[in-house]
Amino acid sequence: MAGIQRIDDARSAAALADLLNGNGRRRPVVVVTIPAGRTEPWIDAEEIARETGSLADVYLMPTGEFTWEFSRRMVEGTQVYGGAGRAYPVGHEWASDLTKSPLRFAFDADDGESATQELISDALRMAAATGLLASRPARALRRVVGVVKGIVAGRAFVDIGKGLPATVAEELILEDVLIGRVLAVGQRIEGWYDAETNRIDVAKGLRSADDALRDYSPDDVVLARVAMVRNGKADLVLYPRTTNPAIAVTVLREDVTTNPLDDLRTLMTVGEVVPARVVSIGPKWSLIMSDVDDDEPILTAPALLPGGPPWLIEEPDDVEPELPQPSAPPVLLVPARPEATVEELPAEEPLVQEPAPAPPLPKPKPSMLDRNRPRSGRSPAAPPAASPAAPPAPVPAESTRALLRQIDGLKAQVAELERDKENLRVQKLAAEQHGKGLKRELDDAGRHANMLKHELKAAKARLRKAGNRRSAEVLDAGPKFADSEQGFRYLVLTQWATRTLPGEQSDRPLPDYIIGPRFLDSLRRLEGIKDEKVADVAFEIVTGLAPSLSSREVHQLRTGPGGDDPIRVRDDGAVAWRASLQVNTPSARRIHYWVLPNGQIELARVTTHDDFDA
Repeated sequence: MAGIQRIDDARSAAALADLLNGNGRRRPVVVVTIPAGRTEPWIDAEEIARETGSLADVYLMPTGEFTWEFSRRMVEGTQVYGGAGRAYPVGHEWASDLTKSPLRFAFDADDGESATQELISDALRMAAATGLLASRPARALRRVVGVVKGIVAGRAFVDIGKGLPATVAEELILEDVLIGRVLAVGQRIEGWYDAETNRIDVAKGLRSADDALRDYSPDDVVLARVAMVRNGKADLVLYPRTTNPAIAVTVLREDVTTNPLDDLRTLMTVGEVVPARVVSIGPKWSLIMSDVDDDEPILTAPALLPGGPPWLIEEPDDVEPELPQPSAPPVLLVPARPEATVEELPAEEPLVQEPAPAPPLPKPKPSMLDRNRPRSGRSPAAPPAASPAAPPAPVPAESTRALLRQIDGLKAQVAELERDKENLRVQKLAAEQHGKGLKRELDDAGRHANMLKHELKAAKARLRKAGNRRSAEVLDAGPKFADSEQGFRYLVLTQWATRTLPGEQSDRPLPDYIIGPRFLDSLRRLEGIKDEKVADVAFEIVTGLAPSLSSREVHQLRTGPGGDDPIRVRDDGAVAWRASLQVNTPSARRIHYWVLPNGQIELARVTTHDDFDA
């Protein structure tokens, strides 16, 4: 376990600030501070050092005069003091983006426990992002097999048969993937056990994307997570980065919605899990969302580890989250009267050093007292017969009177300091209570913000589905043809009118074409592609646009898969051609057509890639 480095003077505080702002760091730094008036922090720095091991450096700094030297050298907003803690990642992005280095508050033992876990999570996540897991020197790690017994607060507890369960840390598996989407209770896992941290590394056992997505096929409806969204395009992640780069697919506006005026930022949110239809599989994946119906079955997302849960689950968009109840307002524990005694307040270390009490003065002699009595015209009363006459009191020396005056002054100072001490304690209690109230308000605001984010995400999903549903209803409400050939020709004509500007339609008319005897029957029997899509490609073929589009992969149709197989030619001299309706998969849909000797197009069949019949 790495040790804890203490900051105990202005020089070491300045050195810590210079370390954070410099370029020499290779791992995250966690700074834990001790509140004023305490000797130990609420945050458990030892637990942080034990959990992070060699992945982070831990510093402990009291709140005092040299704390301000540290703060003075730090960028505004990046300081830490007063019992709080902060983890600083490698680099300097945290200096301009405070979310990269969140401040963790602790006002009491309960806060300290939660802040400790938050700082451990922050440091481990930062270490993983820096690549320290792959580059750290190998220790005496051994391969173990265990069973997941429980998952709590980002940690999985695994029984490996050695007494206390070992742990798996969420932050050290995958970035932005919750541990509950990697591991499940009862799952059998394998990994490398580190006895120093009592932790198991399972990252090396994560499945590759090729293995995890091998069951996906064109026309499957699958789940993807939104990684980026702009006005006209978005990135959807089918599988996160494990042993290979993440499988991220870019979808354009027309792939998501049929309304060309829609802003995709109003239809989806980063982090949202959405259904999408697979158009083509790897190595060049393509997806479409606009034609996914609400009642279509969705394939279960693959597991990241063998036997684990699906890494994505569909998020319900019709669940109304409960509004979080605000916490009760804090009660300010301030004494009613400023004269309240110190005993009424919790005992704690004094804020000032009280002077030692002065030794008692010697009792004056009777003679001194008699001489100090004021003189009057009457004689003093006679003493009792049994008592001898008291001698007159002696006059104190000047040094004694000076000592008396000094004692009176010190007593006054002590009384004033006692009042100041009590006032400071009252202010400290008030500040602590105010801080706890602010933290409760912050927690309430965080819960409310999470609820609103959920509502926003759900509203966007409903809006996206409603828009596509309306478009589908418009299509369903369109013209109906008893003659299927007339219906398909209407779709082709619609594509021509949609994609050809009115001013160009006279110069680029839709050529006359033939629909072959087998075409409509093949269209009816082929699943996984809509008639509108086939009509769109047919428009490109008959207008001569298809050969110029690389995605159509236009080439002559041979009698077999071999490069030496002859090209199909009909008795009337027509030559067979094929174009892609989908790409990059053996089962992708294709359209076959004939080019007649006079250049006219005859649509022959729609089929799959492996079918070479015209």
